[in-house]
Order: sequence, then structure tokens, then C-alpha cells
Amino acid sequence: MNNLYLKLKKSYLFKDIDLEILEKILKTLKYKIVYLEKKEILFDAFTNINYIALLLDGKISIEKLLPSGKSVIIQTKNPGEIFGEVAAFSNTTQYPCNTIAKEKSTIILWTRDSFFQLIKSNENILKNFLTLISNKAYFLNLKVECLSFSLAKQRVAYSLINEFEINKNSLIVLPFSKSTWADNLNISRASLYKELEGLLKDSIIEIIDSKTIKIIDFNKLYEIIR
Repeated sequence: MNNLYLKLKKSYLFKDIDLEILEKILKTLKYKIVYLEKKEILFDAFTNINYIALLLDGKISIEKLLPSGKSVIIQTKNPGEIFGEVAAFSNTTQYPCNTIAKEKSTIILWTRDSFFQLIKSNENILKNFLTLISNKAYFLNLKVECLSFSLAKQRVAYSLINEFEINKNSLIVLPFSKSTWADNLNISRASLYKELEGLLKDSIIEIIDSKTIKIIDFNKLYEIIR
């Protein structure tokens, strides 16, 4: 089995799709594979929309350049995640953000028409795509709310509260690395570690391991964002 199909199968877009069916579908579509070095740009802001992408290997950063000249990280993409699809199916003709490789990366690209044929080809792929779009809208809204807080401590607290509300469990298993978490909060890793140490010292949280945090005192956590 082609290694490409095995990598694609790890994406939520192809959840519940047999490898044989996936291979058959992709053989009917046009696509291309691109390889990026660290800091190389895939899509420039305000350039014409040509492709929808799925990351096969590496890490991609979606960044918005503000009028002040400051660059804000909107999202960090890991293998299996798609990007460019919101802009591609909107009324806009240009990408709103820069797409930059954070490390050596491999990406598969489809044109809008080719991707449209892909999601029409199988009901499960279409359902998966709609779920991804819905989740993206939801989490972008959460990010906007999070970035409305000026203090790093508030952003960390808000993020932990949201993870609890999503999973309904005081034991939070982070779905990403602390580096990605810091990027999502638009703070430095040093600031993230500092605030976590502060919450630990104040007995608000307990750090179980590098991926697991337990919320001990919800009242104090909520007070931080009030």
C-alpha cells in the first residue's frame, strides 16, 4: 500500500474510509505534493486562492499580519489536518493569512474543483469535512474570546476552563504540545510555563505529567478571568 494513503488515513477527513476505497477515489483526482523547508511560505496573505491543503508531515503555522506589523498565530497545523478550505469555499478570492512551515513539511494540495469532487465522492468524507468545518468555526470563536484577555495568566486560565467544559472532566489531557498551546494562546513558552508554575504554587492546578493537568480549585481559576 502506497505510504501516501496510509498518511491520509490518519486524517479525520478520511475517518471510517477503507484504504482500498481511499486509494480508488484519489486515483480519479488531480493533486500535487509539495515539500517545504523550515520558514518557507506555502500561501501568502492576499494572494489568489488556488489550493486546499492537507499536512502529511511536519508542522504549519497560520499567521495573520496586523496593521501594526505584529504577526499573530491563528492556528498551528499538525499532520492530518487540512487548511485553506474555509477561504476556498468563501466569497473571497485571496488567502487572509500567511501559511508558514515551522519545520520541514510535506503537504498534499487539491484545487477547489478537485477537492469538491473528493468530498462529493463519499458520504462519510462529506460528513467528516462538515464536522471539521463546524469544529474550526467553534474553536476560532473560542480563540477570539481567549485573545481578548490581555494577561497571559488569564489566557491560560480561560483555556483550561474551556478544556474542562468541552470534556466535562477536571483531569485535562492536552491534545497538543505545550509549544503548540503557547502558540494558540499567542504567548511565549516561557510565559506559559511561568503561569502554570504560578497556578501550581497557588494550588489551583496539579500537573500530573507533561500532557496531563488536574484542576483543583475551579473558583480560583474562574476568578482569574473575571
